[in-house]
Amino acid sequence: MRGWGSRLIVLLAAVVVGVAGLPGTAPPAQAAAGEVVSIRSHNFPNAYFRHADWLGRIADVFPDSADLVKEDATWELRPGLANSSCLSLEARNYKNHYLRHRNGEVVLERQSEDFGFRQDATFCKVPGLADANGFSLRALQFPNAYLRHAFGLLKLNDYDGGELFRQDATFHTAAPWITGRFYNPILNAGADPSMVIHNGQYNLVQGDFYNDDDIVIRQASTVEGLRTATPHVVWRNPACPAVACKEIWAPELQRIGDRWWIFFTGQDGSGGHTHRMYALRSTTSEITSRYDFLGEQKLPGDTWAIDGTYLTHQGKDYYLWSGWESQSANRVQHLYIARMQDPMTPIGDRVRISSPTQPWETVPNGLGILINEGPQPIVAPNGRLSVVYSANGSFTNDYCLGRLTLDGDPMNPASWTKSGGSVFSGVHTATSPGHNGFVTIGGRPWIVYHANMDPGTGWPGRSVRIQPMSFDAAGLPVLGVPTYIHQGIPLPS
Repeated sequence: MRGWGSRLIVLLAAVVVGVAGLPGTAPPAQAAAGEVVSIRSHNFPNAYFRHADWLGRIADVFPDSADLVKEDATWELRPGLANSSCLSLEARNYKNHYLRHRNGEVVLERQSEDFGFRQDATFCKVPGLADANGFSLRALQFPNAYLRHAFGLLKLNDYDGGELFRQDATFHTAAPWITGRFYNPILNAGADPSMVIHNGQYNLVQGDFYNDDDIVIRQASTVEGLRTATPHVVWRNPACPAVACKEIWAPELQRIGDRWWIFFTGQDGSGGHTHRMYALRSTTSEITSRYDFLGEQKLPGDTWAIDGTYLTHQGKDYYLWSGWESQSANRVQHLYIARMQDPMTPIGDRVRISSPTQPWETVPNGLGILINEGPQPIVAPNGRLSVVYSANGSFTNDYCLGRLTLDGDPMNPASWTKSGGSVFSGVHTATSPGHNGFVTIGGRPWIVYHANMDPGTGWPGRSVRIQPMSFDAAGLPVLGVPTYIHQGIPLPS
């Protein structure tokens, strides 16, 4: 370690300085939610908190250090997981991973709701043992134990009254080594994201069991701010039995005319076969205003329907959704389109534009069903219209995105061409990516989607992510691959 002198020399120097004192007894300091810092050693000014190989360390960091080192040495302060008057240290580049103590070691582990984890990952900030202008971190449940560094590692040790301990257990906050980027996920638990940017605010609508089947909008001035934004309830589901009283799925936020609309799926409590599409309309031009419940959208076919979205193309209005051919033909979900007079009034019959037929979208699952769902239109700069959709079971590891591209009349199934394979499939720390949306930020297209951190975690394991995308020369959307959780993404301007 560059500049890492002899600990004996440091001890002798500390004795000469003679900085004495008792452990800090001031009230714990409240952490500012979302504050991003680096944490510097008091007695080795070039050395900072860092995680590496899942251990908490102290390591030299310099302006010319590798980005990985700088990222590992940047932390997000959170109100303590076990006591909000204290704090927890979340790795900036590993969302939901925190420093915790365990048998005297300090390790980086994924957040757990286990009470022991939350206590072990909570530290109380007190005036520095060696310098009151700095701070020391005391274990929540062991009042005489402090974080300290020793031979390049962070440790939790009982305070022994010695000067070397005081020096090793005193730290200072510093400007973060890494700025200007964010890390997925932007919402730890969520699915089927629909995002709108309006008046400089990011607006993310969500429903489902994550929000007690209510429909909520999270609003923030930055993409990262959505993670800690307070959910604003715009509609509460009624008690069952009632229309749209249960399984409130995939709310879609759209501006139509001078009002905001939310299209969503619900059932009446008597079973999943009753899923239909419903609509809300804002009472003012504000996204978070009160919404009126307009009831069911009476779509052609009068059968099971989910994941609806409104589309205006070349001056005509359409509606896209996923559904069954009939209540009895319920083992396959197809994509349909219908002409619309207005958001509540279809014109004529529905047309099926996609069915799960290709090997990559017909991977067997435990329920024995085939699925195309979540249609999302996107228009390229050259005006070419595509629809990106989700394939396979959202409860499986095989969930992915496919693409339909239009050349002709949207109501003619022959005008739609399907991609020859998935256009967005799972990777490590981003399995089962799907049910996406699109948003334009700073003139550039971005894809919003959900994915799972771990395979096999199903619906409870989904989290919301966002990343930039592009178009190719032919006007086809190029989605790339899902970003890893530790892969920094430049903050959108």
